[in-house]
Parts: sequence; structure tokens; C-alpha cells
Amino acid sequence: MMPISDYINFILVAAGLSFLLTFFYTIGFIRQLKKLKLMSCSSKFIGLLFFSVTGGFLSLIVVGTQGYQGLTHEEKIGMLVIQPVSHQSFNAFITLNDNESFKFELSGDEVMVEANILKWKPWSNILGLKSGYRLDRIRGRYLKLEEEKSNPVSVHSIGEGNKQDLASWREQYEHLSFLLDVEHGSASFVSAKQNKEYEIIVTTSGLLLRPF
Repeated sequence: MMPISDYINFILVAAGLSFLLTFFYTIGFIRQLKKLKLMSCSSKFIGLLFFSVTGGFLSLIVVGTQGYQGLTHEEKIGMLVIQPVSHQSFNAFITLNDNESFKFELSGDEVMVEANILKWKPWSNILGLKSGYRLDRIRGRYLKLEEEKSNPVSVHSIGEGNKQDLASWREQYEHLSFLLDVEHGSASFVSAKQNKEYEIIVTTSGLLLRPF
């Protein structure tokens, strides 16, 4: 099956050729019209009409495809590996795309990863803007509320040494504030009771952990 990027490039080339042929048929139509050659003029007009409609239709396909990709964009930013140690005790390993890695010792039945998200307006996604993100914390989570209240809390900052102040991070996007939809915290949690790997993914709406 043809990759979606190759598919879009193919349609773009076809649309470009259609518009190029539309231009040449338009020139031919005008020339024949000036010479009052009605038969030749009619054929040029039909070609002009056909290729202009074809080019417009192919352009709409590209815009629609790009828009759909923008609205459903997902970006894998790293991997999460869970290794249980004992009952309600486990290690969590995070490896980011730049190969930066972290190890965390946590307590609970589940692991929760939190992030700060800058979400753009839907039409901004269509234009190619992707959700801004910054991983924030990782914590252990208990299934029972009573245990959550009484047991020790295990929570760690992700990449604490490389973090900048949240306000400073937001200031980087201040010139694009008119495109910003919402700033929010996003979290995703999964079971920590068995050895398992998860992809850490940022979507247009927030953070998710997908089994690998």
C-alpha cells in the first residue's frame, strides 16, 4: 500500500499538471477566440474546463487529507517500560526520542504519566501546527481510594534538571497566542502489575499510553 505522504505527493503533482494544462488551454482558447475559429475554440474551452475542474478536485483531496492528518495527528515521544518488583511496588523506565532515559521507583497498582499541553485551535492543526507538550511528572496510583489516602505517595519529576519555568515555557508561544485553543494538564495511567511496554504519545487532545 502506498504511504500517505507518497499518495499526497502524487496527487499534488497531478494537480500541478492539471493547472499547468489549464493555463495552456486558456492561452489557446483566447488565441482561437480572437481568430474566430469556433470549432478549435470550443475544443480548447472543453480542455480548459476539464483540466481546471480536475485540478480543483485534486486540490480539495489534498486539503482534506492534510486537514484530516492535522486533526488526528499523533506523535510518539518516547517509551515507558514497567517492571513489577513486589506487591504494589514497581520500577518505571522512560526513554525519550532523544535517547534520554530515566528510572523511577514507584508504589501502587498503576503508573500515571502527566504532561503540560498547549492545544491549538482545530484550523491551526490543519495548517500544520502540532500540540506543544512537556512531560511533567510520573506517579504511582492505587486502585482503592482508601489506599491512595493512607499509603505513602510516590511521585517524581520527569527530566527535572532540564526543566524551565512553566511561565517561561508558555512565553515561547506568546506570539502565537491567537492560535492557542487551551493550555491544560493531561495524564494517562495504566496497570503496573505486569512487565509491559507502552508508547508515550501526544495527540491533538492530550497524552496517552499505548501498549507496544
